[in-house]
Amino acid sequence: MATVHRARISPLLPPTEWTLEDGELLERRGGRVRRFPLSDLRRLTIAEGLARADFARGRARIPARSFVSGLRLERHDDTFIALTEALAAQATDAAPQVRLGQARPQAGEMVVWTIALCGAGAVAVLGAAGLIGAWALGLALAARLVFVLILAVAALPWIAPGRRITRN
Repeated sequence: MATVHRARISPLLPPTEWTLEDGELLERRGGRVRRFPLSDLRRLTIAEGLARADFARGRARIPARSFVSGLRLERHDDTFIALTEALAAQATDAAPQVRLGQARPQAGEMVVWTIALCGAGAVAVLGAAGLIGAWALGLALAARLVFVLILAVAALPWIAPGRRITRN
């Protein structure tokens, strides 16, 4: 029995249907059909609401959300989970070289890295300007980097701990 998941990626496009049957992932959108043999699967990443399968000759992105009417989104978690579980199970059998993707970085972690890099950049700019004797220019440029750092620090408490960044 074939596993099927349907979603409308954009309100302007026809619905897309992903079908897993006979060792192939079929992607149908309107009259266009793309076939991906599972033996060519290189990497499979499944995150919150999005699965990404990288094949030797292309990439398939499968979202759990679908446009219903206008700009209103609806989740189709039951068929999405069924398709991704079947895809992962069949992919490990058909392509032993497949790599499972890592979880995406957390939003808080990315903001902390932004803070650290802006701070290091401000110190580097101020030091470089001091070496050439342009303290005023260095202070002006470093102040702009420190402003971005302050904005990032101010946003940090509102980022939910453990929340993942998703594309949909």
